[in-house]
Amino acid sequence: MDVLELLYDYFEDRAHATALIRQRRPYALGLLCALIGATSLYFAQALAGRLVLMPFSWPSLLLALLRRTSLIFAAAAVLHFLLDLSGARGDSGALFVHLGLSELAWMSLVPCILIAQSLFPHSPWPVRLAFVAVGFWSLALKARALRDEYGVGEARAWATLVLPGLALACLAALSTTLAVAAFVIKAFSS
Repeated sequence: MDVLELLYDYFEDRAHATALIRQRRPYALGLLCALIGATSLYFAQALAGRLVLMPFSWPSLLLALLRRTSLIFAAAAVLHFLLDLSGARGDSGALFVHLGLSELAWMSLVPCILIAQSLFPHSPWPVRLAFVAVGFWSLALKARALRDEYGVGEARAWATLVLPGLALACLAALSTTLAVAAFVIKAFSS
């Protein structure tokens, strides 16, 4: 299998790329694309000054790569579980390859950041809009992967993709609210 042909087909000829992924299951290519996308996202965050937890260094790059690839593995497992539970049939390995290929969208963020910073040097909004636009493009590629691999409709693919994140955000908000309430009750009771 020619890697460049598969990459071209992924963005131009979805049906052919999906057939190649189902037939050959290039797991290493999916992992490589996820690592390339994570590296690009890390450099874009560094250019935008958004590396908050750790400075720009090799250990923080390795942690970012580990975090992003583990999220891709977890997303493939959760999305496959949800779609399999609802009756859609597909392959989780092929879904992992699709999700890894969808991370290639982040490669376009570094040039977007550089252009936005050169055109608007004192405004953070163009950089933020670039992050949002490329993130939405990556999500759209992930929804397309669900449609292609599992044969579900567009609305179902987006709902399957977005609902676990919303549930996690609601759980985080609920736990934070309960922790703050417990702290306030404890502070006022003593």
